[in-house]
Amino acid sequence: MRITDAPEETSAMLPKQAVTSPREAHGMYRIGVAYGYFIYRFRWFIIALWVAILAVSAFFALQTTQHLSGGGFKLEGSESVQVSDIMTDKFDQPLSQLTVVFQSTSVKVSEPEYQRQINDFADKARAFKDVKTVTIGETGKDDKTTFVRVGFSVDSDTVQQHLDDFRKLIPAESAQKPARMYLTDGAAIAGEITEVAQKEVERADATALPVALVILVGVFGTFVAACMPLLLALLAIPLAFALIYPIALAMPTSSQILSVVSIIGLGVSIDYSLFIIRRFREELAEGYHVREAIAWTIATAGEAILFSGLTVMIGFLGLLLIDLGLTTSIGIGGAAVVIAAVIAALTLLPAMLSVIGSRINALRVPFLWKMTMPRASDGHKEQEGFWHRLAIGVMKRPFTVIVFVCIILGALAWPALSLRTGTTDEGTLPASSPARQGLTILKDQFPAYKDQNIDVVAQSHNGSDVLSKENLEHLATLTDWLKEQKHVKSVTSVMNFPAVAGGPQLTRDQLIQLYTSGQYKRMPQLVSLVDAMVKDDTAYINVTTDTSLNSDESQALIDHLRADGSASTSNLDVKVGGLQAIYMDFDRYLFGHFPRAILFVIVATFILLLIMFRSLLLPLKAVLMNCLSVCASYGVLVIVFQWGYGSNLLNFTSSGFVDDIIPIMLFCALFGLSMDYEVFLLSRIREEWLHTHNNRQAVALGLEKTGSVITNAALLFIVVTVSFTFTTLTVTKEIGVGMTAAVLVDATIVRSLLVPATMRLLGRWNWWLPGLKVPPKQVDMEIESA
Repeated sequence: MRITDAPEETSAMLPKQAVTSPREAHGMYRIGVAYGYFIYRFRWFIIALWVAILAVSAFFALQTTQHLSGGGFKLEGSESVQVSDIMTDKFDQPLSQLTVVFQSTSVKVSEPEYQRQINDFADKARAFKDVKTVTIGETGKDDKTTFVRVGFSVDSDTVQQHLDDFRKLIPAESAQKPARMYLTDGAAIAGEITEVAQKEVERADATALPVALVILVGVFGTFVAACMPLLLALLAIPLAFALIYPIALAMPTSSQILSVVSIIGLGVSIDYSLFIIRRFREELAEGYHVREAIAWTIATAGEAILFSGLTVMIGFLGLLLIDLGLTTSIGIGGAAVVIAAVIAALTLLPAMLSVIGSRINALRVPFLWKMTMPRASDGHKEQEGFWHRLAIGVMKRPFTVIVFVCIILGALAWPALSLRTGTTDEGTLPASSPARQGLTILKDQFPAYKDQNIDVVAQSHNGSDVLSKENLEHLATLTDWLKEQKHVKSVTSVMNFPAVAGGPQLTRDQLIQLYTSGQYKRMPQLVSLVDAMVKDDTAYINVTTDTSLNSDESQALIDHLRADGSASTSNLDVKVGGLQAIYMDFDRYLFGHFPRAILFVIVATFILLLIMFRSLLLPLKAVLMNCLSVCASYGVLVIVFQWGYGSNLLNFTSSGFVDDIIPIMLFCALFGLSMDYEVFLLSRIREEWLHTHNNRQAVALGLEKTGSVITNAALLFIVVTVSFTFTTLTVTKEIGVGMTAAVLVDATIVRSLLVPATMRLLGRWNWWLPGLKVPPKQVDMEIESA
């Protein structure tokens, strides 16, 4: 039976060429065509089903952002987290804390009205849910600044969920007298990052969509066709957030997922719609009935979208193999939005096109529609458009083109060799952020806030009391060793008690005598010190350093203390923690498990393309080219964010590193996104190869028929990514710049130059698969005579 056969009522409408289409010779399309007929038949039911799905999705999507967090940088089971757990369990320290900074322009902290304001807030804070401690701090250098530290018995993520309620304890800015109040620290910074991210996603979307609409009008020449990709994008994103909702309930989910879902959702939804609508209009221009046009659109462009979506999902699923809450949540979010976009593109969009039919070309833009309206082609004969001439020109000098492209990509990728990563702090927030302003005030007024503190915990091997003579001797040795280390400013320990005003410094032997005899209990200061820093078999030592967070010196000091701390004393087990240690443990686990994600993404993508193209060398070539695009993206990130070039244009201050999660997230996301255009191009080239069995002609025709649509798709994706480049969060800027660079390189240099050049060199081996005969050798006379 011919797959172009139509029901009796429509057969008269079919053009003669549809019945004799050479495509029906290829059985590989039959599943796609049958599915297309199914969509056409049940088009109204599918649209109604989607209306119901979206009504439900909208409800859950609105709830998702309330369950996102800005943290996720602790590695459970790591040495730093073990120290944190010991500090909480044995020394009864709060699990998390918030700090409210008070600063007046004219009134001193000692004034009665200032004290009333502090005490009023402290009383309210003590009555707040899960508050464990409320501590009023000292006075700042200007005598007009102080702070109140509020400790909680729950973790930072839980505090962040109740942040809005806690903010109600702070009067409105106009009522803050005599001091202005700033909520900062921990959950406050994470909460503001989440809130700013949500607002910036909305602002970026609002900027990108009108620009994308203008471009789509230019691409299609009709308003009906131009609006449909945007409609699909606006439907896919709420569905993705609805899919994420149960995940956010079950596990900590990073607020970075907002940017990922928005960029990927808008980008791939528009791209997939563009390819579907473009192919549907081409089929209509060939004279096919709507039913046949839908069937062949899904069989060709639909197949490419399915495999393209799978490659993007493979990239995001690679993040799950790192096995961290942060990467897992981003991976699930990215995969969810791709699933939503693919399902919408292969169900809702063709159902809508089945209803709209030839009215897809309605509401034409004067003059423009004539230049963009598809026309009946000459089948698989050579054409003379720009992309055809470019392909022929490239294939005439493939070696020269490959060398030229490799030089460009190498120059872009070279800076990636000096890539440094770090964990973004409050500096990622805009300067107007209260949390950032509050922390800046603390650092200015209280010099101790500029120092990096390291938490050292020493535990006896046999569980014996730390205040025994033998253990105190070892603890004194450890304390003295810590004091001698480079970059250490001070060490606070029960064996390093500061001199009492007007009195002598207590010696090591004197302290041991006081502790072992119990006479220290007569000295209130020593009692307070012991209560704060000793518990049974465990002693806490606070080390203050002059290093800065994420600096090489700070990290080297942590490594040194961990490597040699226990060796300095034989009877104590020494663990090192603190904020820098938490970040280091997280980063090293992250990048230590990155190779398994890389291996999975590359191998899975290779296998998927092997199945799709029935070729060994095409998937291998595609994987290598994607690696080049990602490396070029890394190089651009280093130039912009690590070296600071373009910081004035993008309005940020370089921290000297790239956020630690960005290289891993971009690799997994970009590997699939870059493969998008490779799949669309190669699927069309393969289609031409199946008809002509001429490698040169297939490459030229494939590039001719997809060059403009891939360029338009890339341009639309770049519109989305650029809108995120000019947001205020540095992390969001890094995502935007990285994706912009990769897509720009991939859709221009790689797909337009490197693909035809390498396919020309490989010739008939492009289509070889082990176990099958190599296609016969061809003589491309056209190139020789061109």
